[in-house]
Amino acid sequence: MNLNHYAELSVLFDYPTEGYYKSIAKAKDVLATGYKDAFEELDKFEKLIPKDIYQLQEIYTKSFEVQAVTSLEIGYLLYGDDYTRGDVMVGLSQEHAAVNNDCGEELSDHLANVLRLISKMENQDTVKELVKLMVAPAVENMMKEFTPSSMEQKDALYKKQYKTLLVPNVPLAMFMHLIKAIYLVLDTDFELIKENKPFGDTSFFGFLSSELEVEEGKKSSNTSCGPTFNVDGTMDSGCSTC
Repeated sequence: MNLNHYAELSVLFDYPTEGYYKSIAKAKDVLATGYKDAFEELDKFEKLIPKDIYQLQEIYTKSFEVQAVTSLEIGYLLYGDDYTRGDVMVGLSQEHAAVNNDCGEELSDHLANVLRLISKMENQDTVKELVKLMVAPAVENMMKEFTPSSMEQKDALYKKQYKTLLVPNVPLAMFMHLIKAIYLVLDTDFELIKENKPFGDTSFFGFLSSELEVEEGKKSSNTSCGPTFNVDGTMDSGCSTC
């Protein structure tokens, strides 16, 4: 499977610079054939982003870095500050080093770096495990953070603690289209199926599968249900455990 398109898409999750707008055009060209739904989401994103690079940088910072809606660090999204994230980052760092993938100033679990990693990895089985155990669940979490109820809760928290709105007077939700686009690409390439099947090995990603089973057990014991997303990125408010 040719996964070079993830290198083109990864740039869109980097901090925006003047070349960002051309990067969107390149990514759309990549998705034009074979990724219709993802292309449409990226087109919506392109139409919403401000043409002023400084305003775009402000929105990016407020979305992912300072008083953020969500994080682009997938290990944090899955495990928070738990010790497991440290193991995840060590494992990812080894994978980055194996293919000479330069992480720059970002951490090894930053989504942009992980997407570039996917484009360079040769072992397809390992790529599939990485996507299904880490990348796809983390991207789903990102989409959930952009739901109106989640954003309202964050807004209330920031008003209380920092006396400020989350992001005043900017179209923050525009990044939802970008996040949905990458999820749809992942779904097309890897046929994402929500099932809990361990990979039955002692590798780094096998370790992750067992850790995710533990996390799923914790979630299933919680009687409250939050919104989930269907494969196409639409919200499903139902909950089979309630």
